Amino acid sequence: MNFKNITKSITDFLAKNWKKWTIFVILAMVIYVGIVAYLYVYKPLYAQKQVSPFQLEIKNNIYRQLMDNYAQKQQIIDKINNKSYLDPFK
Repeated sequence: MNFKNITKSITDFLAKNWKKWTIFVILAMVIYVGIVAYLYVYKPLYAQKQVSPFQLEIKNNIYRQLMDNYAQKQQIIDKINNKSYLDPFK
């Protein structure tokens, strides 16, 4: 069989049964869209999340350094706010 005979038989088949293959193509597209929506929309939104087996832990040394730094900056700000300046308009 050559290529012309194959294409002619396929076109004849599609021309005779155009209603059936149109419905089949639309049904296949709906199924494909449903599968894509399930995999990429439904699963990520509604799938059960894995709980991490470990707890977060604060490193005490770093926390203490941060709080000391914050306290020093707060003392500097308080010192600036409480300082009494001479009134230049007197």
